[in-house]
Amino acid sequence: MRRTTSTARRITTTILTISLMSATAIITPSVALADEPPPPRGSIHEDSAREAAAEHRKKHRQQRTATAAEDTIRAAVVTRALAQVGDNYGSGGSGPDVFDCSGLVVFSWRSAGVQLPHYSRAQFQATERIPLKDARPGDLAFYFENGAHHVSIYVGDGKVVHASDYGIGVVRGVVKGTPWTNTHFTGMGRVKLPA
Repeated sequence: MRRTTSTARRITTTILTISLMSATAIITPSVALADEPPPPRGSIHEDSAREAAAEHRKKHRQQRTATAAEDTIRAAVVTRALAQVGDNYGSGGSGPDVFDCSGLVVFSWRSAGVQLPHYSRAQFQATERIPLKDARPGDLAFYFENGAHHVSIYVGDGKVVHASDYGIGVVRGVVKGTPWTNTHFTGMGRVKLPA
């Protein structure tokens, strides 16, 4: 009987010891974790996505600011060119009252702080080719053999201003739509704006 009681006590003690050890093992990590800062929210992928979105917003703001600045320059060029409507035509003229076609371009863009060469062929070579459908005010429209003979300033809505010829002077016109412009239109050129 004593042997059975003694064996029963040992078994009970062993079971209690094992139970206490298990309880301690379960409780101890919880206590330790309570002292540590909580893990950061989100995963590395979420952090990358947030950073990419912030970078995209920043670039979009910069592009909007740059476009607004370009639009201001282009508007100044068009305003200056339209102010010359009615002035006389003169070969080699670059203002303020007498212009040839490329001289009007030089005069108008100079008012925005941009220097362009005189002569339409040189202006054709100094500008970037763009489709007519992408033209913005201030872009240049060229005519005859890669712009070798005539240039005008695009003002929007398919319209231009240009120094036409003797007896006509500086007038408004269209990029295309007349027999002459349809036959001789070469293409559009975009002036590179200062950074």
